[in-house]
Amino acid sequence: MSRMEVSETHPRVIIHIDIDCFYAQVEELRNPQLRDKPLGVQQKNIVVTCNYPARERGVDKLMPVAEARRRCPELQLVRGEDLTPYRQMSSRVFDVLQRFTPAVEKLGFDENYMDVTREIEERLQGVTMSDDPEVVGCVCPEGEMLPPCPCGCDRRLAAGTALAQEVREALHTELGLTTCAGIAHNKLLAKLVGGVNKPNNQTVLVPHCAATFLADFEKVRRVTGVGQKTEALLAEIGIRTVRDLQDVDIERLQRKFGHETASKLKDLSLGRDNMPVRATGRPKSIGLEDSCRAISVKQDVEEKFSVLLVRLVNQVVDDGRIPIAIKMTLRKFDPAKKTSHRETKQANILPSLFKLRPEGKLNLTEGGHEKLLRIVMRLFERLIDLRQPFNITLLGLAFSKFQERRFGPCSIANFLIKKSDVEVQSVASLTSDGVTISPPGRETFPRFVSASPVAMENDAFSDTSVASDVSSEPELEPSPKKTRIGLLIPKRPCYPRHDPMDTSSPSKLRVADLRLNSLDSPPPPPSSLAEPTPATPDAQSLPNCVDPEVFKALPPDVQGELIATWTNPATAPAAPAAASSTKSTCNTLHRYFITNK
Repeated sequence: MSRMEVSETHPRVIIHIDIDCFYAQVEELRNPQLRDKPLGVQQKNIVVTCNYPARERGVDKLMPVAEARRRCPELQLVRGEDLTPYRQMSSRVFDVLQRFTPAVEKLGFDENYMDVTREIEERLQGVTMSDDPEVVGCVCPEGEMLPPCPCGCDRRLAAGTALAQEVREALHTELGLTTCAGIAHNKLLAKLVGGVNKPNNQTVLVPHCAATFLADFEKVRRVTGVGQKTEALLAEIGIRTVRDLQDVDIERLQRKFGHETASKLKDLSLGRDNMPVRATGRPKSIGLEDSCRAISVKQDVEEKFSVLLVRLVNQVVDDGRIPIAIKMTLRKFDPAKKTSHRETKQANILPSLFKLRPEGKLNLTEGGHEKLLRIVMRLFERLIDLRQPFNITLLGLAFSKFQERRFGPCSIANFLIKKSDVEVQSVASLTSDGVTISPPGRETFPRFVSASPVAMENDAFSDTSVASDVSSEPELEPSPKKTRIGLLIPKRPCYPRHDPMDTSSPSKLRVADLRLNSLDSPPPPPSSLAEPTPATPDAQSLPNCVDPEVFKALPPDVQGELIATWTNPATAPAAPAAASSTKSTCNTLHRYFITNK
């Protein structure tokens, strides 16, 4: 059998961690009485996974419940539609893995790649050849040892097996989970070799035996990266096994797939994979969906959304980020056409609907659930004409556009403002739901807010594309991309005349009322007209909207400058005029509070 060329180098050490029957293990940890009994996790009428005692009795993954019960009458079934406990355990597993290396890539709830090349190189520094690390676990092919390699991969992979064992022991000790691990020089082989010795074991692949290892696969689809469609196209030219793919002429593949895809398929069949481990960041959205029998009553839809909303909020509790948008997804069934299609809409929500606790977890404020539910139902009514019959077969909710910065007292725009003086919870809307939904075609963006964190999006779907209707929501601080506090102040006169009942555009609100303007304070005593002093003035000399306790926390030079400004604006440093040819020498906090001329 063919082997890789010995001249090839294998510089990386990749560990693939796969948790044994993940859902079933989580349920066993939640209810220890289920341990060692045939156990299946049921979603709808399907057994999505089962433990090994159930597999020994003929139950398999994705088997209908009726068939599973027929094969194993003593099978214990647990409902698994609520993914919250599995998601939480997956997050805990990810945290453990990151203690060993920051290069961790999630692959679903139960699988993770780890690039430990740097950590292994650090371990091998100063280790002599006579003290080479021994292999822990199994070796593939069975019965072989890691042969010496000119690139030194044999030593690195042997050290990688020791590290993989440490990772698996940590997961078992801290979380009670048993796992399998594959150790190889690339992601493809690490994933495939990890499944050779299941459960609760680990295997390292001899690099030069990669092609031989893959040649034994009966179906080409077992190779990661070859999907159902590619498998069908390969079958059209007589390629059904990995050995067939290894032996086929590259020109024949190129005529069928083109040069790039043909080369990739050939490399995969020989175990060549240069894809790096991409460290997984925090998710950009957190959501869930629930398929159901056709719903045609609004009250039933609202009840479903209420349950989904509770589960969705539970998912963001441990995340620590504040969502500022909510998206609703529907799948509508058309009885006439016998087809279904998805539609979606989303709206911004105020961060004040959430409360960030000191330990970094979120809580909904009082009445927050009802407000969010009203937002969702308002979006629903914009997608569904309640005057016409409808059939909903799937409901989904998701939080997105997370805000990681703190709000309220930590906002720079609110830093000097008394909490009792200004309430800016909802400056863009007069509704009490904490959301602004603009009429179609009239979406507005506040002049003083960057639109980047709450920009409008269009969500496209394969069947039906529906533009998401997202209106803007004002923030108390600039967006992360534009951090100048000057974005808070509109470039127009400080007190523009406007109709107090006109709220069609947030830019017409009296945002300048947030400024520390000299009109808000009584004339100070003449002695304060002297050079600014770091001493804290008497509370009576401060403008009414300034909190004295907060003012004391400012640096002395900033205090002095602000005192001088409030005392005599004419003596304060002026902001540079638009047409001025000389650059102002003053670039301090004061310039952001003066009136733009």
